[in-house]
Amino acid sequence: MTKINLNKLIAVASIVLTAGCGGSNSQSSNKEEKISIPPKPPAISLFDASAKGDLDAVKQHIAAGTDLNQLDPNEQGSKDSCLGVAAAFGHKDVAIALIDAGADIGYRNKNGSSPLHIASFLCYPEITQALIDKGADRNARDNEGGTALEFMILPWDQAKGIYDFINGLIYKPLGVPLDYERIKSTRSEIVKILRS
Repeated sequence: MTKINLNKLIAVASIVLTAGCGGSNSQSSNKEEKISIPPKPPAISLFDASAKGDLDAVKQHIAAGTDLNQLDPNEQGSKDSCLGVAAAFGHKDVAIALIDAGADIGYRNKNGSSPLHIASFLCYPEITQALIDKGADRNARDNEGGTALEFMILPWDQAKGIYDFINGLIYKPLGVPLDYERIKSTRSEIVKILRS
């Protein structure tokens, strides 16, 4: 046998022995280790599931290892993340699932708004608190230079113009107009959360 063939035989034998015997001892059982294959993601995209509040689909995406930081595919959109769009529509359970699974809480859309800006301005206290608890930057400024708190302490007559604008541009066309009474009655709670 030539030296090269002998070296190949030794290498192959070494691989076989390592693979066949590696890590086993006399106390181990004869059970084979099962290889875990992640589940397939659902047909609905993670972004669409987040926008619709489809918690089951979002959980399936998380289990499948889908990139949690996908952005709005609409070229004319604001390039919100899945977490940002869940916050924008007040889908608390979806937003919290994404936060807990490691979605980027500091991502900024093309307006410079973070999920904290969005959740607080639209007055969703549970999402705002979850973001703060995970370490969201309360001092982050959007492209206009405003923090989440600065927007929340605007007098209602000034803030209402902004709500009217986004309501007409986004929410009314989608058939889910903003609830002004909920927003007005929750603003002080959001301010307390942001100041805590």
